[in-house]
Amino acid sequence: MPQPSYEYALGRISVLSTHLLTAAQLRRIAEASTTKEAMKLLLETGYGENVATEQEIALGEIDFIIRDQLQLTRKRIRELTPDAELTGLFLLPVDTHNLKALLKGRLLGTSADGILREGGNFDLSLLKDMVQTKYYEDLPPIYNETLNQIEADLAREADPFRLSAQLDGALFRQAKEVLDRKKENGFIRNYFSLWADYQNTISLIRAQNLHWELSQLRLVLVDCGDIPKTVFEESLDVPPEQLGARLNQGSHGAELVQAINEFAQTNELAVIPKRMKEGLNLILRRAKWDTHSLGPIVGYLEARETEAEALRMIFGAIQGGFEPQLPDVYA
Repeated sequence: MPQPSYEYALGRISVLSTHLLTAAQLRRIAEASTTKEAMKLLLETGYGENVATEQEIALGEIDFIIRDQLQLTRKRIRELTPDAELTGLFLLPVDTHNLKALLKGRLLGTSADGILREGGNFDLSLLKDMVQTKYYEDLPPIYNETLNQIEADLAREADPFRLSAQLDGALFRQAKEVLDRKKENGFIRNYFSLWADYQNTISLIRAQNLHWELSQLRLVLVDCGDIPKTVFEESLDVPPEQLGARLNQGSHGAELVQAINEFAQTNELAVIPKRMKEGLNLILRRAKWDTHSLGPIVGYLEARETEAEALRMIFGAIQGGFEPQLPDVYA
């Protein structure tokens, strides 16, 4: 079946985007006094397209509705995109989460069904079968190689931390392989390079705080960034106030310096993931207006993810009895 054209895909995305929740709608839901009232207001917006009536939703099942909406969104993205391989890079976090959950579930002898996510690149039933049989030949070579290495490691020692780090590494290696092979030098490469540089910075600071050996740091460093991994390795003993100068490299150097300096002043590591998220969102916001790229398609996917985060925050706050705070993008 031929892939849709950019014109068709962008036309459909334009229509679908009109169904995103507005800041005003989210604030109205957030002002509800009870979860039941908030649920009623949410369903009135048309959110949760596969849910027929409010009566079919039991109290406390908001996460089910959100997951269902995200699953539908990812399915539509896969069907609409003119370049499934590049768009699929933004679905790799779903696959990575599922593989981690299935492997850890197998180790613990428990079911992971309750935390699995639909809508990744790899069919869930296929992943379940692969993890159960330890046969990964039908996955892309990078994932196949990584999972075979994980199985070899698990045969010697069960180490959930190492398992997670290896799968995170596979995600970024897969992204780099696709971007290099397709010679993609637009916003998608910019997105993944910023993500990798920030992720490696976070890992470096954590390694310093936990007094890791170099071998432990190397395990969690990822590919695809502008800054070579060797720079992070050589910075293991560099004080936080000097890290900015050391990591001021590549297209995201100035942003990193600002985030690192803010961390050095506050000693709050959460500052860096926050700045990373802001940078990633900015890349997508700029790209969504480029109708000659995948920007509008990926932007719609990200908007649905941000919407889901906002709803989880709202309902969690209402259930906990405190004031809901919306993500900055809705300010």
